Amino acid sequence: MDAKKIGSFLKTLRKEKGLTQEQLAEILYVSGRTVSRWETGTSMPELGILIQMAEFYDVELNEILDGERKGDIMNQELQETLYKVADYNKLEKEKAVKAGNLAFGLTFFVCAAAIMIQLIVMGTLPIVLGETVTLLTGGIAYIGMMVHNGVWETGTRFKSTPFKDILISVACACVFTAALVLSYIRLGANTVQTVRIAIIFFAGTAAFGFVLLRILAFCNQKRREKLK
Repeated sequence: MDAKKIGSFLKTLRKEKGLTQEQLAEILYVSGRTVSRWETGTSMPELGILIQMAEFYDVELNEILDGERKGDIMNQELQETLYKVADYNKLEKEKAVKAGNLAFGLTFFVCAAAIMIQLIVMGTLPIVLGETVTLLTGGIAYIGMMVHNGVWETGTRFKSTPFKDILISVACACVFTAALVLSYIRLGANTVQTVRIAIIFFAGTAAFGFVLLRILAFCNQKRREKLK
């Protein structure tokens, strides 16, 4: 394949549509610089994007790969094969995302457990404050990246629903509240004060967790719809 010839053909097709590189980039959910690299032959689009571009420009995929219009109809079996390859690539990406989410989840919960153990044993909040902030910052950054790419729920059987989000929020709030209560008991706080703080902390944590999960689910769904 001649990358420069293909890039020149892609440029011609774009201009026939009356689009700028930035406008095409928005349609394909890539950057304008990426489109520019395609059209100069510096890089090639992924197969899935090539298929999307063929449909958008109403040309055959083999015409794009050859860098010119031929006017003949692509063999149906080859067309189906390429679609299967594109689906296979998508499946492989989903597996990679699943592995990444699993690794992140295990690391996050191990670190969270270590922080709670320190909190219970040491009985003081300042000693784990820095670790907690670092863990939360890393978690928020990772989740934000997954949501931005529309793959937060990709490769997993878990699908966010209001009921599931409530259960998860309550379960996490119970665990964190229990650790806080044990910490306050070690500090010598009286029962009434400890119960009052525990109730407030539990309610606030559960509510915050539920709202956060709902926002993540909404943003992830909207992002996936845009990427389709």
